[in-house]
Amino acid sequence: MSRAVEADQWLSEVSLATVFAMLRDSGANEVLYKVLPKNANSKNQVYMAPDMSQLGKIPSGEVTLHVSTSKKGDGVKAVFRAALDFFWLGKDGVACPAPQAKLIFYPQYPEVRFSGFLQGCSSPPSTLYDKAQRGQDPGRILVLGIGNGRKVFAITLPPESPAARELLADLPGDSYGVFRVLSLNSIEQGDSFRELMRRLCGIHRSEWVASRRLDKNGASVPCRATNCHGNTLEALLGIRSNGYAQPDFEGWEVKARKVPNAEKAGATVVTMFTPEPTAGAYRDLQFEDFMRRYAYPDTQGRADRLNFGGTYRVDKMAYARTGVRMVLEGYDALTKQYSPAGAVRLLDGKENDVMVWSFVKLMDHWKEKHAHAAFVPAQLRLNPDYEYRFGRQILIGEGAEFGLLLNAFQQGWIYYDPGIKLEGVSTTKPTQKKRSQFRIKSQNIADLYVSSRVVDVCDPAGA
Repeated sequence: MSRAVEADQWLSEVSLATVFAMLRDSGANEVLYKVLPKNANSKNQVYMAPDMSQLGKIPSGEVTLHVSTSKKGDGVKAVFRAALDFFWLGKDGVACPAPQAKLIFYPQYPEVRFSGFLQGCSSPPSTLYDKAQRGQDPGRILVLGIGNGRKVFAITLPPESPAARELLADLPGDSYGVFRVLSLNSIEQGDSFRELMRRLCGIHRSEWVASRRLDKNGASVPCRATNCHGNTLEALLGIRSNGYAQPDFEGWEVKARKVPNAEKAGATVVTMFTPEPTAGAYRDLQFEDFMRRYAYPDTQGRADRLNFGGTYRVDKMAYARTGVRMVLEGYDALTKQYSPAGAVRLLDGKENDVMVWSFVKLMDHWKEKHAHAAFVPAQLRLNPDYEYRFGRQILIGEGAEFGLLLNAFQQGWIYYDPGIKLEGVSTTKPTQKKRSQFRIKSQNIADLYVSSRVVDVCDPAGA
């Protein structure tokens, strides 16, 4: 028996309880697992998804653009990469880093594959990915443990192992693309959608609740503003800001949308995401210099203040007060294909870049949170302090493919609505506010997702 075969022998004997215990001891609180096909090996890479945005549960590094020379005669192709902080767990539970592990998105196919996961690791399960050994065995299972910050812990189960046989017998857990997902905190629950519906139904039945937010220590404190609907819903769900751009609630991005009546939500505007520009004068100039060049005096008579506002849609006229217009570069509206080097740009009258959001940056932001999203109506009242109530009819969106986002830009459904200002312009220390927000009307949200539906949170099965 070779050294590698001997090193991997324990995997043929491991139980599912032991696998879960090892992952839990590593700090993971959730499991993703995928039954591997015959062609999943170190040479062919492992298929993960058709789009980066459908892997938001897997924490990854910043998306970067790379030029790849295909060996299949396709010539030079640009691909997106995102590094993983990836570890294989050994028999003793010690985590062995695989520093070259990464996700690679090939937009020309399109597909995301898992690559480099054996390279640089001193004790990977190499026999289970080697075509000359067990790299073509059907029924192997890749198990990923997530929830410990950016770290991803992994075990590969051979089909004869007790752990694999137990998983293959029932395939427990929610579907998550090509994966299935289980909570290590409550393995028997295994259904994040039903849990989210249960929590939102309870919030709906609470009727009016005081406006609030969670502070940095997780304590609930008053939120005295007219735009605290999102903070209040997150506080009620126990969602804390953690510095990681991960989904809010067990893989779901939960967004409150302010409406006149929570029971009859109607059409409203929703802020989808708020990425800062990656290039252009906004990045090249000092902020005060940028504002003096492109901003305008406050239109409501507030003295000593400059604003950079307006509404910007692709291929529309320049906004009169700034002289700036929006273009979408690198997207073909007819074929729905896009160049990885493309960008959303704001241009001035001389065609200079004012603000630029590269596709790489937008994908990096979009992929983290929007694969599964729930949009919850929120109504505000003063009684005498701010209070909210949340509706029971919510919009569910699943499958946030990046190409759908670009199509929404092209159609003008997604637009840029900045709230950028400089106050005390004549002073030595003016006050800055930076707010780059992309918004959409609620009736167009469904166009951002592969599938969508309206659900009654108190009766999700009958919706």
